[in-house]
Amino acid sequence: MDQGVNVEERLCGISEKAQFAMLLDILTPKPGNVHRYRDHPDTRFIHFAASITRLGHPLLQTAQWGYQFSIKNHESSRIGELIKLAVQASMEPHGKNTLLGTILLFVPLAAAAGHEITRPRQSKMTLHQSVARILNNTGVEDAIELVRALQIASPGGAIPKSAEWTDKPQAFDFQSPHTIELIRREKYTLCDLQALAADYDSIALEYTTNFAYTFDKLYPEVAKALNRHSRTEDAVLASYLWALGDRPDSFIQRKNGSQIAKDVMQRAQKVYTRIMKMPETGWLKQITPFDDYLRSEASQLNPGTTADLLSAALFLALLLGNIKSIL
Repeated sequence: MDQGVNVEERLCGISEKAQFAMLLDILTPKPGNVHRYRDHPDTRFIHFAASITRLGHPLLQTAQWGYQFSIKNHESSRIGELIKLAVQASMEPHGKNTLLGTILLFVPLAAAAGHEITRPRQSKMTLHQSVARILNNTGVEDAIELVRALQIASPGGAIPKSAEWTDKPQAFDFQSPHTIELIRREKYTLCDLQALAADYDSIALEYTTNFAYTFDKLYPEVAKALNRHSRTEDAVLASYLWALGDRPDSFIQRKNGSQIAKDVMQRAQKVYTRIMKMPETGWLKQITPFDDYLRSEASQLNPGTTADLLSAALFLALLLGNIKSIL
């Protein structure tokens, strides 16, 4: 009984850490994103906060499934279904798609954490191995449920219109009435489906690489920032600017093209270099012009994918004990 209670408490802890990672992301004044000081024309801080409060139960279900998967080798994959349930829950308060990208990253991570829950201490290596096992176990029904989740969320800018990608986006058009039929006919798994979008979507790319960027590049940078800065919010902001300057944001790229996405990346590099040379107390004033620039043209330069990936790295940092207290 004690072991059962301990497991259930740990599973609840996974869900709580996931929600806290999302709160850390949304509270930090990250340029171009909705945060506690600034809204977007169509979504406000309160919409994100309401969505986060609704995700506790779906993420607990996800962690519980991951735990069951660890003790039953024949357990069927539910990743697609769990993504859909989380999307539905996040939109229930207001009908807005606020956290689709975050959910796509958090569901496999929460399942992996549940899979590892009986270990005395989770490690980056074992969590990464569990993510790979969970993703490689996805099937056709997961892919179909993912499409249904996308149809519910109806994300803007999900399919690039630019000629840069020629006809590749047509291979994964969740809006098409024929996509589910295609998935069944070709027997696409969830990861097969994500591979079709990996050229123009960094989150889809994570599915095809077992979350390589999150684990091997972004999380280590977050861990270093947490050691370097005394305030957690400063570490989150520094990590975000580093990530935005590390590679083009694929959400910006899909909506505006590669050249504009590259320009945003280069501007982020300059801002990051500048703030690393000054006290954290002056950061907010220093980042404001960059924030204004990204909000021009009705927030068309919102680096949404970078924020989603950062949230996932923060979730990892919480799971692995890099964030023990908030000061």
